[in-house]
Amino acid sequence: MNTASASNASAPPAPSPSRHDLHAFWTLADDLQRQTVDHAGALFAFVETASPPRLFSLLAQYRSFTDYYIADIALLIARLPPGRMRSFLADILFDELGSGDATQAHPQLYDDFLASLRIEHAPHDRLPLAANLALLDAARAALVAPGASAAYGVGLRGMGGECVCQVYLARLHEHLVRNPYIREHHDRIDWIFWELHVGEHDIAHREKLRALIGEQIGGMDAGSVAELERGYRDSMAAWQSFWSHIHAAATAPDPRAHARGPGDCAGAGDAPIAQFHLAIGVHDLQQARAFYCDVLGAKQGRSTRNLVDLDFYGHHLVIHQAPRESTGENAFGSAFYGETVKVPHFGMNLNWRDWSALAERIKSRGYGFIDPPHVRMRDLPGEHATMFLADPSGNALEFKAFRNHAEVFATIFSPHTRDTDSLDGLVKKAAAA
Repeated sequence: MNTASASNASAPPAPSPSRHDLHAFWTLADDLQRQTVDHAGALFAFVETASPPRLFSLLAQYRSFTDYYIADIALLIARLPPGRMRSFLADILFDELGSGDATQAHPQLYDDFLASLRIEHAPHDRLPLAANLALLDAARAALVAPGASAAYGVGLRGMGGECVCQVYLARLHEHLVRNPYIREHHDRIDWIFWELHVGEHDIAHREKLRALIGEQIGGMDAGSVAELERGYRDSMAAWQSFWSHIHAAATAPDPRAHARGPGDCAGAGDAPIAQFHLAIGVHDLQQARAFYCDVLGAKQGRSTRNLVDLDFYGHHLVIHQAPRESTGENAFGSAFYGETVKVPHFGMNLNWRDWSALAERIKSRGYGFIDPPHVRMRDLPGEHATMFLADPSGNALEFKAFRNHAEVFATIFSPHTRDTDSLDGLVKKAAAA
C-alpha cells in the first residue's frame, strides 16, 4: 500500500478509488470467472470416463497446492495491515490447519481422500509436476517481492485461492462423481475435503472475501484497484496453466503401450520412431511459450529457467532463452541438465536400433562428434542417449534415443521406465563402434 509519510504532511492525500473503478473490477472479475467455469468444464469432461489410474494421476497433482496455499496465506497475512481482511484470512488459515487438530488440516483431509480411493499407483505418481512447482514458486516470489502491494497479494492469493480455486474444484467434483469407478465406490470414499470446498462452507468464504475486498480496497490509494486486478489476472493465468499441465499428464498416451521389461528390450528398440527435433533461441522465453502454446496449440512438457520443451504436433521443439547481450553470431551455448548445447540445432528422436545404427554409420565414415554418444538426464523423466555433430557448414545436429519414448515431453516418470536398463549398454556399443 502507498501511504503518505508523517514528514510529508503538506502532500495531498492519495485519491481513493471511485465506485466506478470498483464496479468495473467486479464486472471484469465476474466475466473472467464465467470463462473459468467454461474452461474447467471442458478440461475435466474426460474425468467422467477416465480409468482409475488416470483419475489418480489427475487428482494427486492437486495435493501440492494445498501445502503451498497454507504458507502463502500466512505470508499474505503478514503483509496486510490490521483490520477485518487480515483477521478473516487468519480465520481461513486456522481452518486450513484444522482449527488445532492436525488430523483435520486440509492437506491431511486430501490425503485421506486419495487413500480412500484405493487406486493402485506407483510412488512417483504422487510427485508434483515440475512445471506446476515452478508456477507455485513463481506465485510465492511475486507475493513476497519487495514492490508487491497488499492489493496485488489479495488478488493473487486471496481471490486466487478462495475464488478461482473453488471454481476449478467445483467443476472437477461435478464430473468426478459421474465416473463409473467413483460411483461404484462412492460410499467408502472419504469426501470431507470436498464437502468443505464445494459446499456452503467454501461459498460463504468466497462471499465474505468479496465483501471485505470492497471495504479494504476502498481504504487504499487509487492504484490499488489496478493492482488487485493485476493479481487476479496473474492468478487466473497460473490456475489455467496449473490444471492444463495436470490434464496433459493425465491424458497422455498410456506409457504401457510403449513400455518394455528387462527381457524385452530388443523388440522395443525396433518400434518405429522418427520424430523431428528442433532447438531454437528466443528473445523472451515466456512470451515465446505463450505464442507456441496459446496461439499455435503446442503442449508444454519439461521446462527449466532457460528452456521449455514443446510437443509441436507430435514433434519435439525446444525453445531456449537466447543471451540478452549480442554474441556476434546466431549460435550460442545453452545450459541443459549439466551440459552446454549449441543452439540452434536440429535432428531426430529415433528408436534404439536406428540410433545405434546411425552412430555406427557416422563413425564408419570417419566423421567426428561435437559430443560423442552418451547418456543425458540420468534418473530423470526423459533420460536418453544423445550424440551431437556438425555438418560441413557448421550447422549443429542432435540425435536421441529415449529410455522410454513416452517420456519425450514428460515431467514425471512413466510407470515402466525403471524396468528398462539397457541404455548404458547401447551407448557403450555406439561409442565402441
